[in-house]
Amino acid sequence: MKDKSKLYDFSTFLILILITLFFTVFGKGFLKPGNISNIINQASFLAIIGVAQLVVILTGGINLSIGSIMALSTVLCGPMLVREANVPVILPVFLVILFGAAVGTVNGLMITRLNIPAFLATFATMYVARGAAWLYIGKGVFYGINDQIRFWAMGELVNLNGFRITMPIVLVALFLVVMWFLLAKTTLGRRLYFTGSNPVAAEFSGIPTKRVIVLAHLLSGLISGIAGIMYVARINAADANLGTQYHFDAISVALIGGAVMSGGVGSVWGVVGGALIISVIQSGMNNMQIPTEIQKAFLGVIIILAVFFNAFLQDQKMKAGNDKPVKKGNTANA
Repeated sequence: MKDKSKLYDFSTFLILILITLFFTVFGKGFLKPGNISNIINQASFLAIIGVAQLVVILTGGINLSIGSIMALSTVLCGPMLVREANVPVILPVFLVILFGAAVGTVNGLMITRLNIPAFLATFATMYVARGAAWLYIGKGVFYGINDQIRFWAMGELVNLNGFRITMPIVLVALFLVVMWFLLAKTTLGRRLYFTGSNPVAAEFSGIPTKRVIVLAHLLSGLISGIAGIMYVARINAADANLGTQYHFDAISVALIGGAVMSGGVGSVWGVVGGALIISVIQSGMNNMQIPTEIQKAFLGVIIILAVFFNAFLQDQKMKAGNDKPVKKGNTANA
């Protein structure tokens, strides 16, 4: 599984280099420092929601409620997020993340206790959470997000001849390192991979697969809450329409980054590559004044090619006989 993820990471960044070269040659000023920093800033947010999707996909599931979790958790805490609230900033931030984790846990329990497929469970949650946000706020909007939160989401730290190093870049980099360590170096991470790659074997080897799936969805919801905070700080408002298409963006980032829908394959750095690819495509096509509809079509082609390429690599890997079985003595602690 790790060998596959490394191979996908390499192919993802190879695609990124080729696409960047294309827009560098055919676009104007694509590699200007300011444009590069804009691409990285945009990719930083896509990477967060991509990781939120990745942790679920690793178990062989999917989360369609990411955008709705972002909307509900931030709307519920909206009165505390604005400047006039006069509450410690850490309180609403903590509550948003807590609400996100709570909704994610509900997803996991529906899947494991009620035996509802992940697609249907999170599809239902997507509408329930969005509806709850609408019931709470209606057509209203919470404007004027706290300045400290806004600085975390868009504050500029250094400007190097147009290349802006911002707080999102720093914070997301730290977040990605933490998530890489969690998935690659901890027992929970190994269990997520093993549950997705072979749930029956994982169950027989002593891994509590149902608990692992609940934890995956809890973690996905928690990360969605973080993404919600970042997004409302950027747009300086919280409303029930937030993130209506972000579950699609999250899936796109994860798949382009090498994740496989059947589970067990994917990495944080692959997601980073997928986020950068989407950000580069959007920036390059905007630079070339290509209509949005064509951009979406091109992105769809990229996703199809990524999925096809990943399937091809898996097939070649299996034919070569390089898939090594997990040793019996290690699976209980996997």
